[in-house]
Amino acid sequence: MTTPRTLWKLTTLSLMLSAPAFASADEVEQPQEDGGFALGLRAGYGVPLGHAAGSELGETPKMSEVFKSAIPLQVEAGYFFNSNVYLGAHFQYAPVLLAEDCESDVSCSADQMRFGINASYHFRAGEKLRPWMGLGIGYEMLNLKVSSSEAGVEATIGTGVRGIEFAALQAGADYRINDTFSIGPYLSLAAGVYQSSTSSREMKNVPIIGDVSESESESIDNKTVHAWLSGGVRAQFRF
Repeated sequence: MTTPRTLWKLTTLSLMLSAPAFASADEVEQPQEDGGFALGLRAGYGVPLGHAAGSELGETPKMSEVFKSAIPLQVEAGYFFNSNVYLGAHFQYAPVLLAEDCESDVSCSADQMRFGINASYHFRAGEKLRPWMGLGIGYEMLNLKVSSSEAGVEATIGTGVRGIEFAALQAGADYRINDTFSIGPYLSLAAGVYQSSTSSREMKNVPIIGDVSESESESIDNKTVHAWLSGGVRAQFRF
């Protein structure tokens, strides 16, 4: 006959055998503290929003009525203070596509340059897929150039705007291929204000007077907010 004491021992032994084994504190996997330097490369596609400047005489053309899109190419370098917090700097160059084609005898081109600093927070340390969010500030330069040639005279007219990029909201996800390389999508909304404009004119082979060039810069009085919405792919290397 089984006594209550024997039954209690058998029940306790059964629970011990069926329960999962717990690892020691040293065996539990901890999130990897992968701080250190990082280098990133981005490629994407962006569209303009808003206006380049306001006008006292009426509404100025929208950014999208002049510029169709941009193809941003960016390099960035920074430091991870721990598995989550990153601070770095970036430089971006982007060929810009115009909303309308130039005439057959005229050559048109536009480009954009941006540079600044940004901070980001990376979630789910130690896992393969790591979402992140970031915020940046910087400076933007947007240039447009029109060239033509007639009777041996070459003429080039350039115009541009410059200003502060006061907020660049960013989000994405990094998929870690290994301990040093990750890749994933990103989305960015960069808002800024153009503060000054530049204009230049250059003419070559002008009869009698030869080459002529001049340039000037002035402040934009009626400032307004514009933005660039872009998305693409980012690759990052950890050191």
